[in-house]
Order: sequence, then structure tokens, then C-alpha cells
Amino acid sequence: MMKIRDERVEQARNKIYGELFQILFLFVMTTFLVKALYYKMELSQCITEFVIMIVTPIYQMVRSRQLGVVLATNLRQQMSPKRNILSAVTAIGLFFFFWVTSGKQVTAEFAFSYIVTFCVVFFLVRVGFVHLEEHRMKKLEKKFADE
Repeated sequence: MMKIRDERVEQARNKIYGELFQILFLFVMTTFLVKALYYKMELSQCITEFVIMIVTPIYQMVRSRQLGVVLATNLRQQMSPKRNILSAVTAIGLFFFFWVTSGKQVTAEFAFSYIVTFCVVFFLVRVGFVHLEEHRMKKLEKKFADE
């Protein structure tokens, strides 16, 4: 005997699992930051959280490609200058916070080269990713429109 599954129940279950995933991911990020900033643990002591933070977005990207969906539909809105600048300033602030709390001296050349390199790589990767995802979204829309 085959059980009939209600689509609304399945969507609600998927929504709950998605929210649970986001909560757990934020918990892992918070744990990593507390360990690194408050307890001043080294990366080797926080490796589990670090690996989860790195592997999770990669898994989402690979899995969404396997399923033939684009998770983010408002990619251009995510590229807002305010959001990019806020992300870059936060990362740069964390860098300086780590260096100041570690007691190591930071030369102006090193700090400037780090900031410039980080900003260039951050914006290039972000623009490249958005461009590729928009191209893939249009390709998928065309494919499903033809079928």
C-alpha cells in the first residue's frame, strides 16, 4: 500500500529543516568567534567549526548545481555597495582585532597590503560568483521554459 504525501506538509518540513540548518550554522559561527576572540584559541583548537564554516557553502553550491536550482534569486540586490563595504570593513576589523589581541606588531605596509589584497579578492570573487549564478539562472529558466 502506497502512502500519499501532502505537498504542504513536505514544504513545511523542508522549511523547518532549512531554518534549523541556519540556526545550527549561526551557532557554529558564534562558537568559532567566541573561541577565537574570547578564549584566544588557535585555529587548530577550533578546526571543527572552521571546517564546517568552509565546507557548508561549498556543499550548498555543489548540491544546488546537482539539483538544477539557483538558491539565490536576487543576486544583484545582494551586490549592493553598502553590503559589500560592510562585509569588507567587518573582515578588516576582525583582522586588526586578532593582531592587536595577539600582541604582535603590525607594520603599516603589511596592514595596507592585506587590506588591498583582501578587498580586491573579495570583490572579484563576489562579482564573478554573481555573474556565473545569473548566467546559470538564465540557462535553467530557458531549459525549463522549453520543456
